[in-house]
Amino acid sequence: MIPDKIPPVLTSKEIIEKSFRNTNKIQDIYKPDFVDKVKIVSVQKIQIMEATSRRIINRIYKGFPKIDDLDNFEKDMLYILVNAREYDRSLNNLKWSAQKISEFATNSIRGIKKARDEKVVARFRSSFYGRFSSVIENLDESLNILRDAREQLRKIPFIDKQDKVIIIAGFPNVGKSMLISRLTNLRPEIAEYPFTTKDINVGILIHNNKRYQIMDVPGLLNRSKINPIEKKALAAIENVGNLIIYLFDPTEQCGFSLKEQENLYQELKKQGKKIIPVDNKSDILRMDNDHIKISALTEEGIEELLKVIEEEAS
Repeated sequence: MIPDKIPPVLTSKEIIEKSFRNTNKIQDIYKPDFVDKVKIVSVQKIQIMEATSRRIINRIYKGFPKIDDLDNFEKDMLYILVNAREYDRSLNNLKWSAQKISEFATNSIRGIKKARDEKVVARFRSSFYGRFSSVIENLDESLNILRDAREQLRKIPFIDKQDKVIIIAGFPNVGKSMLISRLTNLRPEIAEYPFTTKDINVGILIHNNKRYQIMDVPGLLNRSKINPIEKKALAAIENVGNLIIYLFDPTEQCGFSLKEQENLYQELKKQGKKIIPVDNKSDILRMDNDHIKISALTEEGIEELLKVIEEEAS
């Protein structure tokens, strides 16, 4: 499952600076033997830097979803939105780095405790600082990948599996976004050009005390080679929809012929899911067929559509 809140990703420089800065919290101590004092302070600095960096890295690692923990829809969306191999490798790099820093800290502290003079203590401390900084700096690429992935993963909508999911599908510009704005309180961008909807919009419909999740998915073009925007629509249709409302534009103002729209409708029927054919823009043109007739613009036929949704989604 995609977490509600994915943690922000610091840069390698920010992690290093924060780890060093936290060592300033160490209070001055008195020891009759100066070497003992240096050893204690050095150990504390290393422990604070190790704990600070490990906390930051582990928060990022644990806060990002692991591919194997995702359901089919989320997994398909992740593969569409990010490079899954780089994503997985970046998370593993974080895990390895946290372990390596702990290993360096343990070895350095062990050496410091055995040291008998200040120079040896300084050598172990400096060695840890250098290795620590090198490991964190080498994370820069992985952190950048995860930072970009965070923005993309936030686009994957949460789907409550307790509710029925209804998908509004069809060619671009047939009125899908306007229809979801009539059925729910969602107000997606509406414009007269293809692929206005680039991501999946989810709104909640409550009708006769029943709750439905309505998904407005990007338009499909029914072609062998599909773009990433269309892939999002197919991921939803294939994995989560209980019912599909297929929206026709009989006026062909969308820029696609009725034959093209019918061909896509027949392809979607092969998914084996319930599908309701709906003619939009009935205020302009009404076809002689058995499709439900609506106008998302004037809200004509919306009540009839709601009745059919309740019957078919039950």
